[in-house]
Amino acid sequence: MLGRLPIPALCLLALGCGRLERECRAVSGTANAFIAESDRKRPRGDATPDEVVKMELATASRYEKLAADLLALKVESSELSPEVTRYRELAEHSAASLRAVAAALARSDFEAARQKRVELDREAQGEGPLVTKINGICGTQADAQVAADAGS
Repeated sequence: MLGRLPIPALCLLALGCGRLERECRAVSGTANAFIAESDRKRPRGDATPDEVVKMELATASRYEKLAADLLALKVESSELSPEVTRYRELAEHSAASLRAVAAALARSDFEAARQKRVELDREAQGEGPLVTKINGICGTQADAQVAADAGS
């Protein structure tokens, strides 16, 4: 059937597939850069309360950068776009929650900080399935399975 399509139609098909592949590479690169930076900035277990506030704010800034970087990608593929939007929204919400945790800690409201942290952790449980879905769209089934295993 493809042999009968006019050349412009074949080009459009190729462009669509190429766009999704490029978008997948861009999303993956953005997410991997965020993960690598987060791994380098792992919080210390013996941090003082003031250091914890600074670490929470730094992590919030990294999430804000992730959200901005995802937005800048201009993902247009109908399969990938809604999932990247959800990932960006998750990053934005994580940043806001971390800032709320830091603010509560700064005023020594440890119960409010704990509650915000529990809320953040609960919502973060959606990240694994979301990443699995993005990996599935991008055709990286092996990576999707690794992410699924990590989320459970």
